[in-house]
Amino acid sequence: MVFRMYKTPFMGFNGVVATEHPLASLAGLRVLMRKGNAIDATIASSFALTVLQPHLGGLGSDFFALVYLRDEDKLYGINAGGWVPSKLSLEILKSKGFSRMPKKGALTIVVPGLVAGLFELHERFGVSNFKDLLGDAIGYAEKGFPLSRGLSFAIRVLKEELGNDVGFRKIFIKSQNGWKIGDYLVQRELGATLRKVAEEGSNGFYKGNVAESIVEYVNSQGGMFSVEDFSTYSPEWFDPISTDYRGITVYEMPPPTMGPTALLILNMLENHNVGKHPPDSAYRVTLGIELAKIAYEERDRKLGDPRFVDVPLSDFISKDYAERLVKEKLHYKVNTTLFRGDTTYFSVADKEGNIVSAIQSLFYAFGSGLIDPNTGVPLNARASYFRFNGPNVVSPRKRPVHTLSSLILEKEGDVFAALGASGGEFRPQQHALLVSNLVDYNMPLWEAIEYPRFLWNGNNKILIENGMKHPKSGYDIQRLPYPGKTGVAQGILIKNRKLRVGVCDVRGDGLPMGY
Repeated sequence: MVFRMYKTPFMGFNGVVATEHPLASLAGLRVLMRKGNAIDATIASSFALTVLQPHLGGLGSDFFALVYLRDEDKLYGINAGGWVPSKLSLEILKSKGFSRMPKKGALTIVVPGLVAGLFELHERFGVSNFKDLLGDAIGYAEKGFPLSRGLSFAIRVLKEELGNDVGFRKIFIKSQNGWKIGDYLVQRELGATLRKVAEEGSNGFYKGNVAESIVEYVNSQGGMFSVEDFSTYSPEWFDPISTDYRGITVYEMPPPTMGPTALLILNMLENHNVGKHPPDSAYRVTLGIELAKIAYEERDRKLGDPRFVDVPLSDFISKDYAERLVKEKLHYKVNTTLFRGDTTYFSVADKEGNIVSAIQSLFYAFGSGLIDPNTGVPLNARASYFRFNGPNVVSPRKRPVHTLSSLILEKEGDVFAALGASGGEFRPQQHALLVSNLVDYNMPLWEAIEYPRFLWNGNNKILIENGMKHPKSGYDIQRLPYPGKTGVAQGILIKNRKLRVGVCDVRGDGLPMGY
């Protein structure tokens, strides 16, 4: 196929921000141009995204990030995934008549980790005044902003499903005609909440009126939170995990994320010389689908919150384990259903060479479907991913296995790229595709991100964008137009420690910005 680039990347020699919304990229860029670092810009862009993309990464989201500090030549990771209430248990869910986790509603909410995660990032690595970093987000909330394609579409599609929620009606139900691209959206309650966070830090969200309001509203809809579930919440720092893929060190996030699943796919893929086949070939599609089947079954068998479950991580991401699985299980039949999610990924690099690879999410569009009308906070549905058995079984104060993770790449000791994608359970496959595009096919970053994709969709189902060839038989194939709904990727590349390249996927609304 002849591939055409649809979005021009940003190229420059100082800082760059690549997010899924132009105004969020602008918020981060302003910080960089005021001599803030990549961590400060991350915080500004993230808070801006909570306003600009409330359906994807609203203030009630979870947040994860990989952080590379050039002067230390070291990687850090932060897990700001939330936990379920201390009163919620498997037994209680069964007593309420559930045989599996509900998809929406008050029982699917975990304590939102995003605010605490961003505040901890600032406390440890930030150089700007924390309050100043929320200025653009507060302005977007209180003064309004023009609706993007993605948000206007989400409101239009979900207004019937979510219209019974008081908060959703108050903020997002405009009139019988609904919202159009370019209409101005004002979120005054959310603006007031952000002002409180700006003044008080994370205490402004997890202690006091905001937390009390969220707990009261969620419990009025059938939830089981206490204010202590919020006041005692804290993120966790972690050491990133990695594997070597044909000479490139690929850094990912450990459990409870699905980062190990992406590394397992890459380790298995390394047993095959996929690069000798064209990138759009049916061979590549078939191999990728079969390896995904194996990896996802292993995920379900072994991954969970390591505070509750003994995860055999070193074995899971080892080369020997991958080689053994390929020999034993290639073309193995599995019975698995995958769930799409709604997420927003972004990356930032500053003039000094610090890099952040970050992601935040409510899980589904508008998460649980509940928005606290007093604070304007959309609440996640992350607990819906728990299971009723296995290592990901629901338990009090437990974090679910998380679809969120992000990538940082290193070659010969030099960190050179940060990238990732939205897409729910598809993310490990997307990450493997992105890395394979870069490494096996030597694609430039913009082509690696925008190249047509294929995704295993559970059982024998495949999603394939036009531009990829497909297997002749054996699969239930769903063809998607290009660009299709296969997740939205962003990425940043640093070349020779000088040139900064920022890329935003044609599948989304974003623009990279830098100086």
